[in-house]
Amino acid sequence: MPSVSNFKIYAPVEPCNYTGQKLIDTVNKLVDERLSENGRELNMMGCCIGPNGMQALVQDQRLVNIKRLNLGGNKIGDLGAKILAEALTFSKLVWLELGGNDIGPEGVGVLVKTATFKKLKTLNLYRNYLKDSGARILAEENGLADLEEIDLALNEIGDAGLLALAQSKKFPNLASVCIDNNFASREAREAVKQAPNFKKLQSLNL
Repeated sequence: MPSVSNFKIYAPVEPCNYTGQKLIDTVNKLVDERLSENGRELNMMGCCIGPNGMQALVQDQRLVNIKRLNLGGNKIGDLGAKILAEALTFSKLVWLELGGNDIGPEGVGVLVKTATFKKLKTLNLYRNYLKDSGARILAEENGLADLEEIDLALNEIGDAGLLALAQSKKFPNLASVCIDNNFASREAREAVKQAPNFKKLQSLNL
C-alpha cells in the first residue's frame, strides 16, 4: 500500500471547478497522458477532478479493461464515490486507490455495497472522513467478499469503529489492514489484536 507520509494530494493545476467542455477536454487529456499502454492501469493521483470530473471519467470507453485505478487526491467526495460505484466501466477493478478524497460514511456505504466492485481485492481509503459511523458501515454492510487489503489510516476512527471492524464477519478473505493514525485508544488497539477478524491477518498496522 502507498505510504501516507509520501502522499501528494493535489497537483498545481486543479480542474475541480471546471465545467462543461473544458472539464471534459481536461479529463480526456489526463487519460491520454496517464493510461497505461495495455489499458489496464490508470493513475489519476492528484489531478483534483472532483465529482463533475468523475462523471466525465466513467463515461470514457477507453477504460473498460482497467484493473488498477488510482484516484488519490481528487476531491470526489461522497457524490463522486457514488458515481464511481455505479459505473460498470470499472467492473474489472482489482485495486482501487481513493486516499484523500473527502469521502465520508455515505460514500463508503455505496462503495462497499455496489455490485460493480465484486472483483476488488485492494481498497485504499486513507485520509478521508469515515469516522466511527463509516467504519461500522464497513463492518456491517461490506459486500466486497474478495477484499484482501484495506487501508483506513487517518479517518478519525475511534474505539467503536475499530472494534466493529475487528469483530466483523463481512471480510472472509481479508489479509492486511492499515488503520493507524486514527482516534482509537491504546486499550482498544491492544484488545482488537485478538478479535476474530484481526487475529487471522497476515499484516495489521494499528
